[in-house]
Amino acid sequence: MDKKSLRQYIKEEKRRHGDAELRLLDECLHRKVMEHPRVQAAGTVLLYWSLPDEVSTHTLVETLAAAGKNVLLPRVKDGTELSLHRFTTVRDMLRGAYGILEPQGEEVSVEALAALTQHKTDGTEEAADMVGIIPGMAFDAAGHRLGRGKGYYDRLLAKLPQLHTIGLCYPFQLTGSVPSTGTDVAMDEVIC
Repeated sequence: MDKKSLRQYIKEEKRRHGDAELRLLDECLHRKVMEHPRVQAAGTVLLYWSLPDEVSTHTLVETLAAAGKNVLLPRVKDGTELSLHRFTTVRDMLRGAYGILEPQGEEVSVEALAALTQHKTDGTEEAADMVGIIPGMAFDAAGHRLGRGKGYYDRLLAKLPQLHTIGLCYPFQLTGSVPSTGTDVAMDEVIC
């Protein structure tokens, strides 16, 4: 199945699930994220403020921030890139590109994050205490991700190669195979 067909298939699948069922799935996914060892160990969590057709992360963002995590959320910058900003409170969010609520907190440069995600221990590079939880329309077991087609996350994640990434999706969004190209960045793991 090509990317366009897979996006349409996932949209149709999501319509088959009622709001109550999706809320239960959201709660289950939130628990899995909060119990994940990498998330528990992380001081900084790159996350996203969900759109209506994504796994809801609003409560998760607030819970992680209340737990003392430094939560970074993306903003669309110059129409082609994502910048990362500290989440403070929902009251400080403003509607930005595509009608998405975006954080107004301090921008954290991707270059600074890239430097933080790399440190040497016994001659090997390891990710620092940071994890990225990434949205997608669909994922496969190999971590391939189908986004919305604009490439925002692929461009961002290409600049953070040492960041441990976790795709977050509903079970019906985990497919047998996601078409990928050389510019698509695969997730290290997927929670569904």
